[in-house]
Amino acid sequence: MADLSQLFLLSGDLRAAREFYETALGLEPRAVGDASVAYETGACELKIQADFDPETLEPFGLSPPSGRRGEGGIVVLGVDEPLDELHERMSTALEDEPGEPLIEPREVPWGGRMFLARDPDGYVLELRPADE
Repeated sequence: MADLSQLFLLSGDLRAAREFYETALGLEPRAVGDASVAYETGACELKIQADFDPETLEPFGLSPPSGRRGEGGIVVLGVDEPLDELHERMSTALEDEPGEPLIEPREVPWGGRMFLARDPDGYVLELRPADE
């Protein structure tokens, strides 16, 4: 068995990503570096890292992200705050900033409540109560 210890997301705009995760989601930074920020989320650490230059990635056999980086993946976060309040804060706090709620909180056919949001880099977040 493997334990997920960190979710590592590359960001094209670290300032905008921090604004989203801290203002809209209310996460508190655990560690802040010149090019990254880490948040403790309970199950694992969420680390947002400014893009690396191609020379840094090459020795690891990686290429810089291309296109809309969040396409095809969904990050599921359990939150302690009521979904309606979180959605409202996200809708108003980010009016002129990148990042946005995609749907309002709702019951889903597979059980429970959730809503979707997109962060400034295009990653889709499914936000649901932590106790579900």
